Amino acid sequence: MKKWDEKLLFFLLLRSIFLNRLSALPKFFKRHKRLPLNLSSSRATFEDYIFDRMTHSWSSFHESCVDKESAKKAAAALSPAIRAPRTAGVLTLTDKSTLEDVGRFLYPYIGKNLVAKPTHASGAIAFLGERDMKKVVQQIFEVFQVASRNYFFHEYERQYLRLPRKIIVEECLPSFEPVKNVQNEWGYHPPPDFRFYAARGKVLFCQFDRGRFADHRQALFTVPDYQPIPIADLYLLPDPLPKKPAHWDEMIRTASELSAPFDFVRVDLYDLQDGVYFSEFTFTPNATLLPFRDKVFSRKLLEDVLKISSQSVISHAGQRNPS
Repeated sequence: MKKWDEKLLFFLLLRSIFLNRLSALPKFFKRHKRLPLNLSSSRATFEDYIFDRMTHSWSSFHESCVDKESAKKAAAALSPAIRAPRTAGVLTLTDKSTLEDVGRFLYPYIGKNLVAKPTHASGAIAFLGERDMKKVVQQIFEVFQVASRNYFFHEYERQYLRLPRKIIVEECLPSFEPVKNVQNEWGYHPPPDFRFYAARGKVLFCQFDRGRFADHRQALFTVPDYQPIPIADLYLLPDPLPKKPAHWDEMIRTASELSAPFDFVRVDLYDLQDGVYFSEFTFTPNATLLPFRDKVFSRKLLEDVLKISSQSVISHAGQRNPS
């Protein structure tokens, strides 16, 4: 899409939820072979809920929780004991920013145990401590390509529409389970993700992801008893299944605190030697394009989220209007 086309569409989308839904519709139809269903339908699944959310307006607070720089501040306010990767620097991009500008900004951080990534997008990261400089340069180029664009136009998730374009440099968290990449070479890898699906402070289940940049493995676990959920999903199960994390109870408590203001959010956390670390808030996981394969599970998740949300509304109404 040309720059002027994108700017015109940006202007129109700011004023039109309908146009937002229309823009996102083709990918949903291609992936699911149907149109999105009304959430009151008995056939609706969690993916219909995500489509509905990603094409509606978001508050400034929600948007601040999507931005990787301000999300850490929001997380600290909601759960003061939470740790997060240390921020070393932030570069705000403009339409005139070049790869050379990004290179000059990142140069002082090369060779250190740091990563660089867009604050307003996902799917690109540069491991600045990597010894192979050719690889570092390629990763920085990929970060620049992603960071220089409005990420909204990737999958039409409206929470990204107004976010400023920035590159954040932050501490590279260690991984206790090194894995080889697709070239069969050893390198930097993030620690496993523990992704808690939650609504209004109630944690529903945990999704474990390991090796996202290499041999991706995934498993679902019940909360709080940490039992495997026996459904086939997108990736192969880890073999063997991971043991119960050292800070499991603390992670559940943290996910509950961080999810309290939201009808739904996926709270992504790391379990490291010195405690629980915050990764990010995710309000529309995978933009409906990587659905749960088990439709019964997806339907049950939708019902749980809607029930908790409705109970929250009733509870707040009762507090405002005590009988």
